[in-house]
Amino acid sequence: MTSKIKFPKVMCTQHPDSVSKCISTQEEIIEAVEAVTEYGCDEYMPDYEGKTTPYHQNVQIVSKIIDETGLIPGRDVFITPRAPSAVHENRFRQLMVMMSVAEANYSAYEYSDFQAISELVHPMTSAIKEIVEAQQHMIDVSELAKKEFNFEMEPPRIIPLIEDVPGLLNSKDIISNTILDCQAQLNDTFEKYRVFIGKSDSALTFGHVASTLACKYAISTLNELEADIDTSIGIIFGAGALPFRGHVTLENADNFFEEYRGIDTLTLQSGLRYDHEKGDAENLVKQAKSKLSGSPDAFSDDDKEEIINIIAIFGARYNRAIKDISPIINSISDLLPQQRDRLTRVGSTGYSRDAPSMTHIFDFCRNEIKRELAANMPKNNLDLPRAIKFTGALYSIGLPPEIIGTGCAIVDVRDKMGENACERLLTKYFPSLQSDLKFAFDYLDMNAASKFLPKDFINNVSHDVDILKEIFDLDNKCNPSYEILLEMVPAGLLLTDNSSCVDTDQELLELTQSTLFKMGKIRKSLG
Repeated sequence: MTSKIKFPKVMCTQHPDSVSKCISTQEEIIEAVEAVTEYGCDEYMPDYEGKTTPYHQNVQIVSKIIDETGLIPGRDVFITPRAPSAVHENRFRQLMVMMSVAEANYSAYEYSDFQAISELVHPMTSAIKEIVEAQQHMIDVSELAKKEFNFEMEPPRIIPLIEDVPGLLNSKDIISNTILDCQAQLNDTFEKYRVFIGKSDSALTFGHVASTLACKYAISTLNELEADIDTSIGIIFGAGALPFRGHVTLENADNFFEEYRGIDTLTLQSGLRYDHEKGDAENLVKQAKSKLSGSPDAFSDDDKEEIINIIAIFGARYNRAIKDISPIINSISDLLPQQRDRLTRVGSTGYSRDAPSMTHIFDFCRNEIKRELAANMPKNNLDLPRAIKFTGALYSIGLPPEIIGTGCAIVDVRDKMGENACERLLTKYFPSLQSDLKFAFDYLDMNAASKFLPKDFINNVSHDVDILKEIFDLDNKCNPSYEILLEMVPAGLLLTDNSSCVDTDQELLELTQSTLFKMGKIRKSLG
């Protein structure tokens, strides 16, 4: 095993989760400099996934940082773009981003001998083949740059972003095989290799608790892999401010750094930078630089099997609950502000998300748990908005998604796996769940939610709420200002086609959007 390599601690990203600030692609150039000079981040991620980010943004950011800070990209600060997926968007856009990386590196060599961009994030990774193909195209682009401009660069390494629960549970094997394939492809050994794991999309498809456990499972097993090979593995943890998306806030810092021990880099997204108190983001960055260390939870084989069964129980309860409410979630999400310049959406949702393969989960599940998960998982593509707007939409009707299915699933764990397994869930596997739920309960109003959601759904979630109140001694008193705003949201508007509403009652539509905006300001994040 190699000695642990130092990785960047805080990656500033372009996530559109700030409610109070809309940022154009041109302003993102300035944002990249501020990330370094004001917030103290040591990495910035230009984002091309689903965005209209211009291809020349990479070279603009590199040049701006050199000109205005004197720092050298690739040595003092790291620029790590997220390219589009060739599967979920198209290969052409992915190749154009790779060409823009070559342009940025060519320009940077005028100022230093360091390669400005050495890594590229590949989103929504579901197969090793996707990474190997993307790495080969990056090699091809590097060879083209040499041929056309007599310019040599090391082909930037592809960082896989794993953001579904089955992938997280299988991440050790995925990354082990990916490293072997890419080493052969590049004819080189890897001293280091970075992996990006995502909290948001895994929560979108399996719920908050299952997502958290899957991320912690991945962190633990990736650290196991590092101990077995001659490659230092750097784990980037992608998380936002609200609990459903990771609970990265200054107020929750102690819980976060303890819960996710073993990660090397965390994302500093827009919500924390622009919606929270001035100084909060800077203070969190300082804490990250001192606290992102230490070993993750070490799980025995018995622990792992138990965790996978618990994940399956929570995934089944969550999916059983949400499968019938996607139309209203999409309707509300359409009224939330678009805070970054995104590509024109095709269809009723963001990206099409294929129903993930359950094979790796089923292999470890008890038969009755396996059957229940299989019965409740969606059989077709998931018709939901992207994670930020999904989260924001549910908060906007008084039903934080952290609560959905959670109470009933805890009871299921106790009934199907025993009191000891339930105790380990709450004290060993996810000790900060109570803190997450306490936050969510401040924005819970079942009376408001009942205006928008089917009666059977409300009855089931009310059962969740009663169980959680008893287990965690939670007080179901919604934030008074938030409660007033929830009462102002007209159910009729959200339950009809928004396009027709624009013509019939523009004033009511604008009032609703203003109300949703104010609620986002109170919870300090769009979603």
